Amino acid sequence: MSLFGFFKKKADKEKDNFSNAAYNFVPDMYIHIAEKCKYGDAMQSINAYERVFYIAQELEGEVNNGGFAQYFYNPSGNFANETVNAFTQIGALKTAEICKKALSAFKVELPADRAEREELLDNMDWDGIDGINEILSECDHSFYAYEDDLHSLCVAYIAAHKAYFDKL
Repeated sequence: MSLFGFFKKKADKEKDNFSNAAYNFVPDMYIHIAEKCKYGDAMQSINAYERVFYIAQELEGEVNNGGFAQYFYNPSGNFANETVNAFTQIGALKTAEICKKALSAFKVELPADRAEREELLDNMDWDGIDGINEILSECDHSFYAYEDDLHSLCVAYIAAHKAYFDKL
């Protein structure tokens, strides 16, 4: 191998390592903040900027795993009424609109308490005249289209508020 080939390979490897680190930045920051707030049980342990980021990441993870219906039933749904603001704050305006539509499917504000929310959701007619399932399915498909680059927007949000993120 020529000396040029050696340095090119080394540069490519360093670029790959940098790309992986940049790609992992958002998930790594999420894990740090999730542990800091005990996965949502100690939200008072994080500041308002970390809260916005955490809430956005929680919704993204849940919706990608099982859709909006899963999100609303799971503990992450405790913060459902904050999602529109969270996505607006990070600049994900299309995603904020999707969350707004998903929340409006219920025609009432969802309780932050999981047990109360589950009881309310269990007593709703999901397939009836209100078409909750249909609306949430539409929201799932819209979310999966990723019209907002959530990863880049989260990186930019953290960078713009780096003084408030203690892991930087």
